[in-house]
Amino acid sequence: MTPDTRPTILCLSHLRWDHVWQRPQQLLSRLARDFQILYVAEPEIGRTPEGEPYLRLVAEDEALSAWQPVIPDRPEAIERWRETYTRLVMELLVRRGPVGPGGASIRSAGPLVAWFYTPTPWYLLDAVPADLVVYDVMDELANFAGAAADLRFRESRLLGRADLVFAGGRSLYAARRDRHPRVHLFPSGVDAPHFARAADPDLAIPAEVAALPRPILGYYGVIDERIDLDLLRDLALRCPDWSIAMVGPLAKVAPERLPRAPNIHYLGQQPYARLPAFLRAFDVCLMPFALNDATRSISPTKGPEYMAAGKPIVSTAVPDVVASWPEAVTIASGADGFVDAVQGALGEPDAQRESRLRAQGEIVANSGWDRVAGEMCRLIVDSLTAMTSRRP
Repeated sequence: MTPDTRPTILCLSHLRWDHVWQRPQQLLSRLARDFQILYVAEPEIGRTPEGEPYLRLVAEDEALSAWQPVIPDRPEAIERWRETYTRLVMELLVRRGPVGPGGASIRSAGPLVAWFYTPTPWYLLDAVPADLVVYDVMDELANFAGAAADLRFRESRLLGRADLVFAGGRSLYAARRDRHPRVHLFPSGVDAPHFARAADPDLAIPAEVAALPRPILGYYGVIDERIDLDLLRDLALRCPDWSIAMVGPLAKVAPERLPRAPNIHYLGQQPYARLPAFLRAFDVCLMPFALNDATRSISPTKGPEYMAAGKPIVSTAVPDVVASWPEAVTIASGADGFVDAVQGALGEPDAQRESRLRAQGEIVANSGWDRVAGEMCRLIVDSLTAMTSRRP
């Protein structure tokens, strides 16, 4: 088979492709128009000790394939996970064309771009013959619960070898702009047509929320250590007639830690395609983030998505939210502050609503994932062209 001459992006990520649809999926599914995409998540431990390590195909279309490494649940296999992960990735590169059996680039194929969402496997650069190294920083992973103790060291190694660094928010950019000569700010984008469907009166509201008492205060996204669970509990207790709908998977939080009340409804992970329908049911959208190390640098993707639906939004004082969206999001502190802010949103005067919608519309218009992916593509192509011109 003739090798594809388009560049290949090998993306190494901490997130499963089939988890919540977010920055990696939004960007790489668009970059697949110009690149071959090989997406490899971090290894997971298999359910049994039997068998050998392998790559499970999670998703595939013409130009993108997503893979999940699986390592058998036995000590000797787990202890060698780094070596095994490297071998599985190299075998994939050989099988999919950009690398030859000896581990070198196939020059008749297109260039190979190594794209990192996590610095954990930076060591793969010793094996992967990458023509360009991209580090897209979407979170301050070292601040998350359960993060490896040496993650900051790993990031310093990756920054030392990266050609391009993309930052997914103001705080992430500020923390790295003096540590690398080519750091570019690309905040959260939005698939505006998708989420604008929430304003369609013909879009059916999901059965899970259709019968809930109004008003409905809604959140969707991962429910983890970044959510202020005490705030949710206090808000539910203060306003028992309000429904709080929490849409999304639970991660790194034990179920027994979740606040329970008759008016809090945990609806689990939902497909990306269904999110606009849930969003249509929300009277007010919540971003009830705890103010802790894990949220100090986040730039929530759901913010522009809520805005694309024209919904009022109430958030805690996350730094990037305060700095980026002061006229589009209401900032509140504590349960009493959230109650006041929600009541204000529910009784929003026409002039205030029009002002908010204008501010949200401007943000959405300048935040499309197509634009973000296009600008990233240009930087990558320009960098590859410059490197090719310098090559003997």
